[in-house]
Amino acid sequence: MPKPIDVALLCQLWADASITRQEVARQVGVSVTRLYLLRQRYGLPDRPHGERTAKDDPTPEQIAERARECRERHFAQRRGESEETTKKKISRESAA
Repeated sequence: MPKPIDVALLCQLWADASITRQEVARQVGVSVTRLYLLRQRYGLPDRPHGERTAKDDPTPEQIAERARECRERHFAQRRGESEETTKKKISRESAA
């Protein structure tokens, strides 16, 4: 039989956006999976997701360089060259 849950504590911790879901589950004494089942049972609102920082889009030159590296690696694999040989070849070409 599952242990009784302190609903007041659960609601208080759930509303505190400064702590993680894992920490809420630990303090309540349940798994994260059970925490979500409790969320549904007690009608708790969605929690905000953590801050996400946007990454800069790659420049056309960076895209072209990455595509060239991928092509080189692909053709090296088709030729049966080792990964080490391919890395050396790519680094030599990049330095030139």
